[in-house]
Amino acid sequence: MKRLIFIIAAILFAFQVSGNEPVKKLDSLMNLFHDHNNFSGSVLVAQNGEILFSGGYGYANIEHHIVNSEQMKYRVASISKQFTSMLILQKVSEGKMKLDAPIRDYIPDYPAPQGDVITIHHLMSHTSGMPHYAGIPNFFNLYGRQLFEHRDFVELFWDLDLMWEPGARYSYSSFGYYLLGYILEEVSKKRFADLLDEKILHPLGMYESGIEDHRKIIRNRASGYDFILNGFIRAEFRDLSTALATGDMYTTPLDMVLWDEALSNYTLLEKQYQDLIFKPNLNGYGYGWNVGYRKVNENDSIYYNQHTGGTNGFTSIGTRLPEDGYYILVFCNTRPGEIRSVEQNIVRVLYGEEIQFTPSVSIAASRIMETEGLQQSLDFLKELSRGNHQQNGFNLQPISSIVSDLISLRRTYEATAFAQLGTEIFPESAQAHMLLGDAFRADGQEEEAIKSYARALLINPSHRQSLLRLGR
Repeated sequence: MKRLIFIIAAILFAFQVSGNEPVKKLDSLMNLFHDHNNFSGSVLVAQNGEILFSGGYGYANIEHHIVNSEQMKYRVASISKQFTSMLILQKVSEGKMKLDAPIRDYIPDYPAPQGDVITIHHLMSHTSGMPHYAGIPNFFNLYGRQLFEHRDFVELFWDLDLMWEPGARYSYSSFGYYLLGYILEEVSKKRFADLLDEKILHPLGMYESGIEDHRKIIRNRASGYDFILNGFIRAEFRDLSTALATGDMYTTPLDMVLWDEALSNYTLLEKQYQDLIFKPNLNGYGYGWNVGYRKVNENDSIYYNQHTGGTNGFTSIGTRLPEDGYYILVFCNTRPGEIRSVEQNIVRVLYGEEIQFTPSVSIAASRIMETEGLQQSLDFLKELSRGNHQQNGFNLQPISSIVSDLISLRRTYEATAFAQLGTEIFPESAQAHMLLGDAFRADGQEEEAIKSYARALLINPSHRQSLLRLGR
């Protein structure tokens, strides 16, 4: 515990000596994340189109020591969805598409009943009832590395059972946005990449943005990494033909400022149509954006538009605060990345609030294991967990992260030790017992794995992940 208190004290001291100006505070804040939470990427803050702060931290390419900057090109994953929604509404404004039209108006041979009951609005608002990637078991292992023609990929998921009636509930589905991209190609008779260039990127001067293709030579393209235990490895390859219109863009922070200005000035679309983008539907999701209000402090809230993105080796978040003209971008070329905590603290600095920075427990425990030993790391976590778990903020996530990393590295003895600790600290957690089952299975102890999954089901008979692991 003394070790953690020392770390926090050092962090607070580092922030206090940074000065009072917002720019200095933001730079000190980002250096804290880079030094202690291993943030690697670029951050930019603009107001009404004017850049207030930008900076790069860590390496865009670790092998060649190429540093990150606001001119580096990052995969932005699901932030791509907001560009797709703009293209759709441009077609609506031109009278070439309708929001209430079913899929089969644009793809006549799309299977029934899905093609007759799912509308463009349902796809845009994630209310179609279509599943996300998990709708195809083991999707990424089976298909993530394949090069697909867009039609072939659509046929991979187009007849999956709907989870519920379209419009009834919100459930995030990248398959839905992939389908929107394919519909745009059918309507325009153009490749999605060409349509994006013609209707958005080139008119705005976003010449450093485009659709990712691993076969192309793209200058200043950042490499993606996974943070495993206490270090980095190259991220697994994913062919982004599997992410059409849902997560296949790259861009720079500087280019994205042009995008924010275009939204603020209604440059690309008439107000009556663009306002639909930020009109909240179920769960506060508009079209390609989460919208709503968030607290700055106990007495004040601010209106925001936001979306995150995550793909192999990259995490990102973009937030608009339209009432004050702020635009915040956090692009990270590692996964996991501390994007949410970074963004939340940037907002706190902008509105004169104190930062709320906590070192990553999983990273701290991993470093202790690698430098001092397994037992010392387990003791560190035990000490943190003492008392009321909810009150002191300790949960299963750090242990889960370490176990997952150790399994991927085939260090199964250590993975099992951490997973067993998880069941000791959280004996009534189905997730903890499932995690122990995964560690046993990775270690070749199949009988013990089955027992752990069974214990998870005794705690929660409908625990889906355990049911799947038992083949039910």
